[in-house]
Amino acid sequence: MILAVTLMGSGPQAHAALPAHGVDQHAGPAAVNSHAPARGKAEAEPSLDDLETELAHASTARGARDLLARIEQIRQKDLAPTTNLLLRRAQDDLDAQRPLDAVQDMDDALLLQPDVEVLWRNRAQARLAAANPDGAVADIGVALHHDGRDVTAWKVLEDTEEQRGDWQAAWKAWQHVIQLDPTIPDAGHETERLRLKAFGQPT
Repeated sequence: MILAVTLMGSGPQAHAALPAHGVDQHAGPAAVNSHAPARGKAEAEPSLDDLETELAHASTARGARDLLARIEQIRQKDLAPTTNLLLRRAQDDLDAQRPLDAVQDMDDALLLQPDVEVLWRNRAQARLAAANPDGAVADIGVALHHDGRDVTAWKVLEDTEEQRGDWQAAWKAWQHVIQLDPTIPDAGHETERLRLKAFGQPT
């Protein structure tokens, strides 16, 4: 089950502002939005860790989806405008079955902001779509080093290990998925399918 995260916002403006699959290496570091929220508001907002903990205890799929949307907003809040445009273009490339172009977009995004976890995760998705599962595993390793509770990253890892044929590794990744989001649809069926692939029929 190859997972594709749909990025918010797209349109012709995103493409007009970027060169054709490349960034200006001499343009200097990307600017990050410096408009910090007011102190009182920032203190009132839940942190990424808080939301991930809440997701792990979610009781409904709808509640989990809402939490995942808020979590993704936090993960992307420090992206510079150019990086955001590259993310959108990568998603457009994946939607159009151009995975190698998507990988190039993510390469460019990582040149700009290599410390952002979600960029490594998204390049892993692009590499998986481009039939490069080994590269995808390497990127997911970096993403999970930054945030070991990113359920989407664990889903991508599970998909990747399936493509590599390492069913025990896929099983282990899936255990993280269902721990981090207990509302995953058809989790019981998927758990049994992966268990049989990894360990065979019980004797």
